[in-house]
Amino acid sequence: MKSGRIEQYRSYSQFSTLEEFNKSNKMALDIHGHHFTKGERIAFEVLTRFSVKVLGVCNARICKLVQACQGEKGGISRSTFERMLRKAKSLGIISIKHTVRETGGYAHSVYIFNRFDTPNHEQLTSRKNDKKPQPPKADEHKNQPETHLVETKTSKDKDLRQDQVKKIDQIDMTELDHSFIPDHVPTLFIKVVKPFFNRAKDICGLWDRAQIAYRSAKFPTTTSIDSMLPTIVHAFKQTVYRYKQKRIQTGFMPYFYGTMANLLTVEKRKMVAEKPRWGQWLER
Repeated sequence: MKSGRIEQYRSYSQFSTLEEFNKSNKMALDIHGHHFTKGERIAFEVLTRFSVKVLGVCNARICKLVQACQGEKGGISRSTFERMLRKAKSLGIISIKHTVRETGGYAHSVYIFNRFDTPNHEQLTSRKNDKKPQPPKADEHKNQPETHLVETKTSKDKDLRQDQVKKIDQIDMTELDHSFIPDHVPTLFIKVVKPFFNRAKDICGLWDRAQIAYRSAKFPTTTSIDSMLPTIVHAFKQTVYRYKQKRIQTGFMPYFYGTMANLLTVEKRKMVAEKPRWGQWLER
């Protein structure tokens, strides 16, 4: 990518309005804000302000961005700003592209804010007076004729298939219940979450946050997310309990993510503490 004016990077913008840009950043901070220090939050806010001319895109040099931070509560160092960029990139909040001069060598970087829209889970839904489905009677199967699917190439069958596809397009994602959840979501997680979030979209959104928290904790490759499933389920139950106490102010999803991230960090520290050191082997 060649260096240049901000206008030439307009195609990288993922936002159409300032309201969308601000809402996306607020969601990102609600979920990942605990990862940033006070100085890093100042750096993030300055980078946001410099990304308004072309929504979500900034090509200012770091020295200029750091200088702009000097008027913000004492200012911050260049290393603090660079640390914020590394964290925001690893959390998926921004992408960074490097530019080169026509004469050769690296020039300024371009910082691109990614959309961070997440489903809103402000209310928990509990199922009451559920009616259990009645199993079919033994005689019903005998009376029903056998059906066979036969592939045909008639125009009538082609129109029928097109009509079926149109019906699928007309169904909103929010209408799909838990039976439509993909296989990669663990059965135990679905079983625990289902009494409160029955929609497939909501359950998948919660599991996506679990995967992000697991990757952020940076466990060794030998530790799979399935082994951390009891911790993730515990975080969900803790969040439900706090929600019922009306002690959650940020929203269900951000609180669930924060609780889960903290518990996974504790688990990782336990693994590190339990790992034998060279000194312990020498003492034996």
